[in-house]
Amino acid sequence: MIFCRGDSKSLKAISDLLKDYGNFSGQFCNYSKSLIYAGGMTLARHCYLADIIGFTKASPPFIYLGFPIFIGKPKAYHFLSIVDNIRLKLAAWKAKTLSMAGRAQLVKFVILSMMVHCISDYNWSGSIIKKVKSWMRNFIWSGSIDKKKLVTMA
Repeated sequence: MIFCRGDSKSLKAISDLLKDYGNFSGQFCNYSKSLIYAGGMTLARHCYLADIIGFTKASPPFIYLGFPIFIGKPKAYHFLSIVDNIRLKLAAWKAKTLSMAGRAQLVKFVILSMMVHCISDYNWSGSIIKKVKSWMRNFIWSGSIDKKKLVTMA
């Protein structure tokens, strides 16, 4: 991820830098996979700058290193990809072969770290947190995210 001013001079300098780096190192930029995001400018200007550097024009929201990047106040739909990843991880683990302590360790170190990574910058809605907590609780006690098991305490 490279940040710069949105003028043609800056983009030409970045383009030259990427080409020089490729010539010296043999590691060339894949322009078909590279995207340019711009904020606070017209669509025509954004397209013009994308043409200068040779990247594909894109607009937020997008995921960067598993982290949603968007403009404005966080909404529940911005975090759907993270919530889906959590759900898929919990559903894919073979809970029947793990002890309850093993399931608790997986939840503690994998799922909670995924959540903390994102919650450290954004406030999640209560409904999302409640849903994920329910999945974690069900996984620990019953081994399945869908099956709720009543826990009896002596």
